Amino acid sequence: MKKFFSIVGSILSAIGFLALMGWVIFLLPIIPLKIILTDIGLVRAVGFSRGFSGIADTVNFIWILGIPIALSLRIPAFRKMYYRLPWMYPYVKIYYLNLVIMAIALIILNYGYEVQNETRHTVFYILMLLEIVVGRVLMSIYFNWKNAEHIGGSEYE
Repeated sequence: MKKFFSIVGSILSAIGFLALMGWVIFLLPIIPLKIILTDIGLVRAVGFSRGFSGIADTVNFIWILGIPIALSLRIPAFRKMYYRLPWMYPYVKIYYLNLVIMAIALIILNYGYEVQNETRHTVFYILMLLEIVVGRVLMSIYFNWKNAEHIGGSEYE
């Protein structure tokens, strides 16, 4: 009976990987690029804030990608994929934090473009760039302090 549950767990893990995490792995590097290239570029080109819809889209991406990641870490059958593919846990962790940094940058830029003032636009563009740099530096410090190793621990321990 124990072997049966192990097989069922492995099958559920494979289905979870293909159904949920396959899309997450594909979208995690693309969504921050989309934010940088289209959303931030659109706000800068048009000169107007996208308002609540731009912020809501970005926050929705954080939720849509965050829920499968959380489920894959909480459900033991799905967590098997992190043991089978040791590169996936650091990949998901780093790219998800990058998504949050880019989302905050877009929120800062949208807030700056709510009022039509060129000085305010420039100040908030610089603040957005500073937030990206500071966020990446803090992320680097964090990963220097706590390595982004695979979920099973270091192979050198």
